[in-house]
Amino acid sequence: MPATAKYQEGDSVNKKRNRAGGVSLEIGPAIGNVVSMKVKHNKKGTPCYYCTVKWEDGRTSEHAQHMLVPAP
Repeated sequence: MPATAKYQEGDSVNKKRNRAGGVSLEIGPAIGNVVSMKVKHNKKGTPCYYCTVKWEDGRTSEHAQHMLVPAP
């Protein structure tokens, strides 16, 4: 079953952080806005969604949507 887009442009998100050796995940303190969405295909041809996020401090980065959570 192919993935579907969880976020839209303009949504506020936080990034998950792996701090305990893969056992549990923390939510990062920085909040960012989704600037754009991109679909990439893996080796099997399955579409995967990536979000370009602009953070509060002005940085921009690209993350797979499964690494993001909605901001409170």
